[in-house]
Amino acid sequence: MPEDAHGTRRAAHDTRSRQYISASMLILPAYAKLNLALEVVARRADGMHDIDSIVVRIDWHDLVGVTLFPGQGHVRLVVSGPAAAGVPTDERNLAVRAAGALLGSRSVAVNASVWLEKRVPHAAGLGGGSADAAAVLRALAVLLARRDAPVSETQLLAVASDVGSDVPALLAGGAQRVGGRGDIVQPMQVPALNVAVAMTSPSATAHAYAGLLPDERADGGRVSRLAEAIRDGTLDTTLLGSALEASASRANPDLGRALERVRSLTPGHAWHLTGSGGALFSIASDGARAGSLAAAMTDAGFVARACRTVGA
Repeated sequence: MPEDAHGTRRAAHDTRSRQYISASMLILPAYAKLNLALEVVARRADGMHDIDSIVVRIDWHDLVGVTLFPGQGHVRLVVSGPAAAGVPTDERNLAVRAAGALLGSRSVAVNASVWLEKRVPHAAGLGGGSADAAAVLRALAVLLARRDAPVSETQLLAVASDVGSDVPALLAGGAQRVGGRGDIVQPMQVPALNVAVAMTSPSATAHAYAGLLPDERADGGRVSRLAEAIRDGTLDTTLLGSALEASASRANPDLGRALERVRSLTPGHAWHLTGSGGALFSIASDGARAGSLAAAMTDAGFVARACRTVGA
């Protein structure tokens, strides 16, 4: 059986994964994320956008397993799990892209086999694909170090930045203040939070950014005020949410209608879009309340889960 990040044995979850994983595979969790708050600061000359955001990881996660064997830097991916449908296994997958980029930058001649147990819904704004890529980079760094080909944190961050905008923050772990196009990360101390997370209609990040209106790209200082409040020991929930909500809803009217429905189901509880959506989150006073909010969403036909934030 393979080992996970803590050296414990893990069983495979289905026949496909049992046939794939091996004793030499290193398995790590790939934690999804929430953007507690996100502002879009400006459109860049390269067509990307500068953002200001506070990102936290949650305990909803995929599993990523990596094995190295002699070769020329090729990457093979097998995907299993309840959220595997529609997940690509070629270069469109960020985990494949991350593994190929890191191996291509090293002098060691190895191939990588990657197993992905997909549990986090994709196109949800939870950064599942980026989390997978970050976990692959972490696993490869451990395995390459065992082959006397160590990878520095600077090298890992450079690869992460090239792979995707959310990958650097998820590679860094914990809570991060994120700037630039996602490549500037600064650790923050954010208290442990209980949250309910509900999936609505899938959202396309590119469409959400492309449809931003000029006044929606202005930096209103909301993220800075939230960061200051957190440093002072409070969480001002009026500052939560994503500046992409209006644009994402225009790009996908089904998303806008789903957001209205979620918010109508639990009056008195604020629900906030994370990233470009379509996941919403609500801060709860404790785990039991998070569970009841998630149950209400499940009863209404949404995929929902009670979560806690995860530290470093």
